Amino acid sequence: MFLSLSTSAWILIAVGATIVNLAAMQWIIQIPKYRKKQFWMPVIGIVGLGVRGLAEHNTLPETLYLYAAVLVMFPLMLAPVRGTITRDYYRWVEDPTTKASKGAMAWITTSMTIMLIVIGAVYAAGA
Repeated sequence: MFLSLSTSAWILIAVGATIVNLAAMQWIIQIPKYRKKQFWMPVIGIVGLGVRGLAEHNTLPETLYLYAAVLVMFPLMLAPVRGTITRDYYRWVEDPTTKASKGAMAWITTSMTIMLIVIGAVYAAGA
């Protein structure tokens, strides 16, 4: 069994991760037209990782781990720079030649890389 948890435990974790993602992204995304679109993240995650799990014949707990980890990764990655993202967006609306903040982009890139490495390492350890 993946990381010594039952399938029902991974289902509960995935449900919790979905709720955390939806609530956190509502707080993080401050641009009204994009707030509604973030509700598609869990659907995309379920479809994308579900197809991947079926194609690679992974067990349900492995697939649910990846789903939960990816859904929690996005708020952790974006929350520290949410103000900068919003400010950059509104500057870009006024002047389309405006570039994104280098500090925010560095944070997002670095934190995503680190989190993906950790997710992969835990996945490899549990498989």
